[in-house]
Amino acid sequence: MTKDEALFSFFNSFGIPGYPSTAVPTYEDLVADGIIQAGESQYPYLTYTPVFDAWGGYPVSLTVNLWYLTEDEAPPSAKAQEISNAIGPGGITLPCEGGYIWLNRGSPWCQSLTDNINANIKRRYLNVTADFLTLN
Repeated sequence: MTKDEALFSFFNSFGIPGYPSTAVPTYEDLVADGIIQAGESQYPYLTYTPVFDAWGGYPVSLTVNLWYLTEDEAPPSAKAQEISNAIGPGGITLPCEGGYIWLNRGSPWCQSLTDNINANIKRRYLNVTADFLTLN
């Protein structure tokens, strides 16, 4: 499994779609591909920044954004906590070609943000650090 595939697999293990921040499909594409039906919400989902390094490099910062369309703050906060629990206090290692990716919670871990256009779009901005314990 490549580094990219390892991150994709991890960020898609939380019961909502996870996309690299550079590859978020449009609503129209989701409908056209049959992933959602017309009129259904594309929310919730998460995006993450795919950043890579190798052995000898410094920890890199990955940004994860949780996107929810809701009046309730509880669902996005609960999902942020679920991801925090999965990473754990000592981090989590993701196996990949040539070694491991060691994910840890960054600081600050989670920030609550709202959308300027639609107050019902709730966003959680998560900071994750990654050490690439890989040969290349």
